[in-house]
Amino acid sequence: MEGISTLVTSIATILWPIIVIAILFLFRKSVQGLIDSARGRKFTVKIGEMELSMDELSKQQGDMIKDLQKRVNELQRKIEMKSAMLEATSMPKLEDEAGAEELAEESQEPENLRETASKPNAESVTLDIDDDISDILWVDDHPKNNAFLIDSLQYQGISVSTAANTEEAVERFKRGAFDCVISDSCRHEGKEMDNCQAGFELSSIIREMDEDVRIYIYTDEVDEKMRMKAQHVGATAITSSPSELLKLLSD
Repeated sequence: MEGISTLVTSIATILWPIIVIAILFLFRKSVQGLIDSARGRKFTVKIGEMELSMDELSKQQGDMIKDLQKRVNELQRKIEMKSAMLEATSMPKLEDEAGAEELAEESQEPENLRETASKPNAESVTLDIDDDISDILWVDDHPKNNAFLIDSLQYQGISVSTAANTEEAVERFKRGAFDCVISDSCRHEGKEMDNCQAGFELSSIIREMDEDVRIYIYTDEVDEKMRMKAQHVGATAITSSPSELLKLLSD
């Protein structure tokens, strides 16, 4: 009996490597694909309704962290400047109520982004979005670039519809009841080269259709000329900062 038990154990010991080799042989293509995917960082992560590659995920997180650092640095500089001014005039720090309120308001700007950037899961993010906003039309020919922000808004119960170009956006706006329109500035729009006036053109069209709806142009970089143009076409605001965009939606 003991001999049989020893034999069974020996056979089992031999069989396991054979089984593993057989599995690797049968699924060698899948395993190789998995290895190649890992090497190429082609794993995907689902954020809301969108699938992002690891590169896309890393880029969005990196952009948000950079923006957060920039906003925190700006806030720090303002605090230091106000402190220096108060010390120079021998006044108690933050005695100026207007200055204190301004600092308090600006100190809230990075909070939403801090949670969004550090925790991709929107369940951990709480956004204080204005009660007047429940339906947003987001126009971007690469909507995956905004996956974190869109998913965070949707988790808060806000409906976010996406459109890839101006024509589609106008049609959706005509059929829907949107409280807010967010548009990028440059879009392919079916042309050979990107149309970097697309966001401004859409803002002008939407403003003619609705005098009250909020229109935010959300783009990579903003200068004074773009701010003036955004105001001219009726946009509510223009920004390149995700944290500022969240603040605008909360005002």
